[in-house]
Amino acid sequence: MAFVDFERVPRQLNEHAYKTSVNRSEPLCLVVNPRAGAGRAGAHLDDLKRAADRAFAQWELRLTEAPGHAALLATEAVQQGFAIVAAVGGDGTCHEVVSGMVVDRRARSNRCAFTTIPFGTGSDLMRTLEIPRRLNEALWVAATGITLPTDVGLVRWADGAGAFSADSAQELFINVAGFGANGEVVRTANQMDKRAGGRATFLLASLRAASTYRGGPVELRWQDEHGAIGGWTGTAFAAFVANGAWCGGGMWVGRGGTMQDGLLDLTVLPPAPITRRIGEARRLYDGSLAHSRGALHLRVEWLEARPLEGAAFPVDLDGETRPPLAARFEVMPAALQVRGGWLANPVRGDRGRENR
Repeated sequence: MAFVDFERVPRQLNEHAYKTSVNRSEPLCLVVNPRAGAGRAGAHLDDLKRAADRAFAQWELRLTEAPGHAALLATEAVQQGFAIVAAVGGDGTCHEVVSGMVVDRRARSNRCAFTTIPFGTGSDLMRTLEIPRRLNEALWVAATGITLPTDVGLVRWADGAGAFSADSAQELFINVAGFGANGEVVRTANQMDKRAGGRATFLLASLRAASTYRGGPVELRWQDEHGAIGGWTGTAFAAFVANGAWCGGGMWVGRGGTMQDGLLDLTVLPPAPITRRIGEARRLYDGSLAHSRGALHLRVEWLEARPLEGAAFPVDLDGETRPPLAARFEVMPAALQVRGGWLANPVRGDRGRENR
């Protein structure tokens, strides 16, 4: 896929630019999860309002009241003609907002742009979008950043007959999906006190999953980046299906990919002794996960995963626990306009590491 050449754009943000640049032409809707970040988002509403005033001439703030409410608020914002919808919270809030924005799942794109103002425990999507953690700078990106047609992931759960049909239950994801130990990690992390921060929370949850979760046999079938149909049957411990690059409070599982290539990055990890899991834990964070011993790694247009012999593979979508396999993961190319702080070709190699 061809990319815009941003190499001539200055690599460093002007620290004073956000103070003087006001977006006067694009109305912004801030969908705020006040419980995000152990309540930090709700505690800083006045700061958020002042920052929005500095960055936008037209904006509105809407608070979520319950799980699923962010999707409804996002749908309403799109229908009401807002030019930008920002998810203020963590990856779970982003997950809901994107689901609400891509209402017509047959549509390749719409004119309303998605962005995020990070306030969550993990807030991993902001790393891929190169959005700063500082509130003023994040809103500066929302006001002046680059907008690109961006892929969205879609999951279909098998119906009663075991098929993946148009009538199957389905859900979107924007960042990273997975199954196996991933789902166990997310379940554990979401039950923990997250005040220690995303990395500490997810690392501890990962160590617990490594010592208790065993994985099992699974059958995979896919179409790869060259259009070839392939398959694999074996014993899996965990699998990452990445549209974005980071998950789990800084785990770099999609290095070298991009959210604009029409592909998902698949990495399957086999079971291993706990000592090896601990010894290879660094690979979760340094971008070398695909080089783990026995790992299967490829880029796919879609993936079907079915458990064998009664194995249980819990699913996670953008850090939210979902029902176990069987499931089909596929990509919706250029389904959503996304605004980020990309200052270069948005391939997740070594660039953008300052936001990790």
